[in-house]
This record gives sequence, structure tokens and C-alpha cells, in this order.
Amino acid sequence: MKRATFDLIGATCTSCSIGIEHMGRRIKGVEDVWVDRQESKIYMDFDGNPATVDKITDFVKAIGYEAQFVNEAPAEQ
Repeated sequence: MKRATFDLIGATCTSCSIGIEHMGRRIKGVEDVWVDRQESKIYMDFDGNPATVDKITDFVKAIGYEAQFVNEAPAEQ
């Protein structure tokens, strides 16, 4: 399991964050996803497949925001 971090641009309200979290968890390969609005970050635990990173950035773009990949590390247990 890996953890990816993204900068989140444009999503500043609670409903934006909830939508990203709820729908992001439905993406194949995503174990968990959560948004930190104060830091404008998305954190995602996922299967380690680079295509999963692309899926979350594409999904965030499709709903009108931007997610820029920052880094990837082993997920904390």
C-alpha cells in the first residue's frame, strides 16, 4: 500500500471535500482518500499503481478543481 499526496487547487468548501472523498473512494485501486482543506492537500492510500494517481487527478479535474501530484511514500499502518 502506498500513500500519495496532492496539492488541491480550487476546492475550498466542505461539500467539495466531502465529494472528493466520497467519490474518490469508489475509484478502483483507492483504499482511502481524505482532504485537508486548511493545507489544501489530498491524501490517498492506494495500490501503488501509477494509473490510480492519474485516475484521481482526472476525477478532480472533471469536477472543476485541480490536483497536482506531490509525492508518494509507503502508507502508514
